[in-house]
Amino acid sequence: MNVLEKWIQQKGTLHFTLIDPDKQTPAASGELAGKAEILGSTAIMVGGSTAGAEITDECVNAIKDSCSIPVILFPNAAGGVSPAADFLFFMMLMNSKDPRFLTGEQMNAAPHLEKFGVEPIPMGYIVVSTSKEPTTVEKVGKVDRIAPDDVEKAVAYALTAKYFGMACVYLEAGSGAEKPIPVEMIKAVKEKIRIPLIVGGGIRDVESAKKVADAGADVIVTGTIAEKNPEMLAKIIKALR
Repeated sequence: MNVLEKWIQQKGTLHFTLIDPDKQTPAASGELAGKAEILGSTAIMVGGSTAGAEITDECVNAIKDSCSIPVILFPNAAGGVSPAADFLFFMMLMNSKDPRFLTGEQMNAAPHLEKFGVEPIPMGYIVVSTSKEPTTVEKVGKVDRIAPDDVEKAVAYALTAKYFGMACVYLEAGSGAEKPIPVEMIKAVKEKIRIPLIVGGGIRDVESAKKVADAGADVIVTGTIAEKNPEMLAKIIKALR
């Protein structure tokens, strides 16, 4: 049983707050993480599509000084590995057309993981296009586009991740996405993979969060809402509990 399965077994549906080091100062990131812990987040994810090594490390250290819940790295590249973190999503962007995001960055990051002793959580990362215009992660990751109604394609990528032995699958619409992942897609993926399913992007209110959770998400990730609307974040976490 991996660490995510243990947390889910103990607490049910989890909430992770995603903090992008490029969007605020390390001090502000620490303050944001402290608020998220008080509101009930299970863990803090740290990463973004463009965040570099130095700012990521400063951000993680500030967060560790401000809260006691686990910090999980969500790196865009090998440079996003910080020795101060508790875990790292060792992920493959399943629908990327660029070898760099399939095995290239992972190979570069592996020696750092061994050196620092940060525990990896193997993840199959799948980006779904729910916005009219491509999100940053779609552009940077050079993704094979998955439309909101292309359920079979999403399931195929998720099954690939499962058969590769990944500990979890993350369906994401991307930061600033117009809409969350469709419930039909979440249900279909969860039914096939069984392993923990993480869902994020476009979740901005209680109703959408509950729909995503009811569809089968074991972990719900929100990002910008923690900064812009902490009151709504509190309501979302309370609803999930």
